[in-house]
Amino acid sequence: MHEVLIIGGGVAGLTAAMYCRMRAMSVIVVDAGRVGGQLVSVYGDKPVHDWPGQHHIVANDLAAQLIDHAREVEVELVVNQKIAELVRRDAEGFEVVARDVVTLEEHRYGARAVIVAIGGGAFEPRRLKVPGEEGLSEDALTYRMPDRSKVAGKRVVVVGGGDSGLESALAAHEAGAQVTLIQALDRFTGMEISIERADRLQIPRHYNTRVRALEVEDGRIKAVVANTRGIPDPLRLACDYVVVNIGAAVNLDAVKQWGIEVEGNLVRVDQHMRTSVEGVFACGDIVTYPGKYKLLLTAASEGCVAANSAYQYVKKPQRVTVTDLYK
Repeated sequence: MHEVLIIGGGVAGLTAAMYCRMRAMSVIVVDAGRVGGQLVSVYGDKPVHDWPGQHHIVANDLAAQLIDHAREVEVELVVNQKIAELVRRDAEGFEVVARDVVTLEEHRYGARAVIVAIGGGAFEPRRLKVPGEEGLSEDALTYRMPDRSKVAGKRVVVVGGGDSGLESALAAHEAGAQVTLIQALDRFTGMEISIERADRLQIPRHYNTRVRALEVEDGRIKAVVANTRGIPDPLRLACDYVVVNIGAAVNLDAVKQWGIEVEGNLVRVDQHMRTSVEGVFACGDIVTYPGKYKLLLTAASEGCVAANSAYQYVKKPQRVTVTDLYK
């Protein structure tokens, strides 16, 4: 029986685990893939500019630092196991059932409290849903940040004008690709600093434009066909690689089955990161509350709050002070 079980090993989950250890609680992190969250599964080689104290650090390197820190404080990490069931067994806590994503072998864990930090694990990238999209490999199309080795020297079309789309375009440009942006709106919606860099680099872009088809030959992309509002003739952009960053759809079926209340497509929490289920807390991209702002920094902050709330729930101290740390 662990005192705290954390579902998800991204920034929020790892930070929560570290703070649980600082409170001298036994904690286990269970992740359906690799620990590191979107830093490794989505961003990879992308530079991170919004982590305090690190003006420029690659996402993979930041993830490695967080993982090393967690291991140093003896956080137990389990990978490639997806949580299937979360059931309250008695007043002492919960039984959590996980299945190996490859072998489907079942694993059972006991925990006094649970922190849900699945973040990007609940998000599935939105697809274009156009002819030619199905069946393409990562060598032709990605819904994540582009791999520099795959785009260097190629003609790349990036679909999306938010933060991810702009960052993908900038990363591909830095890797030596010839980049063109397609944005459905009449403006970009990402951070001003990214928009300014794209403008300064004069990256070509097409506003008010939607992709209608991908021209494919022998598994390779030949061109992107799109329509621009107000222009009758279709736009054809010859290219070798396509990056689609148009958001993500949330799948909270599992969370709903666990009895946790959701708001829209997110888990509703209070200022203490408490969910509607007593003893279950949540943090990171998956949660919503008044004033929520999605950043790596806020995910880490929410992880701290969730850990502290789990500590109070499990240990029930008369009062919480800094002297309780590192017991």
